[in-house]
Amino acid sequence: MKTELKFDEVKAEKVRLLEQNKDIVLATSQGSRVTARTVRYVSEGLTIIFFTLTNLKKVAQIKANPKVALCLNNASIEGKAEIISQRGEEGKRIAEIIKKKCPNYFEWWHSRTAELLVFVKVTPTLIGSYVYKDDKPFLEYLDLQNKTAYQALIWEKQE
Repeated sequence: MKTELKFDEVKAEKVRLLEQNKDIVLATSQGSRVTARTVRYVSEGLTIIFFTLTNLKKVAQIKANPKVALCLNNASIEGKAEIISQRGEEGKRIAEIIKKKCPNYFEWWHSRTAELLVFVKVTPTLIGSYVYKDDKPFLEYLDLQNKTAYQALIWEKQE
């Protein structure tokens, strides 16, 4: 059974979830190989931003396949990743956001690896979460491409 939800309310809940955390699991793929790792991130609304080094596997995988998945608590996030140079206007803007939210972390990495540093911006397309309402398990979805939110009952005890 699928039930429509209020898009703006579900979106606001997901924005709060992202704002309350700082580490997220990122999964990337290239060919038949999928890898996952934890990254420190900042968020701007639902957009997830982190920095990494150009010589790491995740950068090559994102260049080959920008479709990524992230996991935060019980939320699964599908999205499209974009590599952004720190030299352009967008890179400078992102650097300022990260410096404000994670000053020591960013400065430590930047002071040692500035020439290898790039930003990754993930724009979510679908967020799914497990939720419980009235002691019943649901999958709740925020479909950002179609601007809809809905939930589906996973299982209901038969009496």
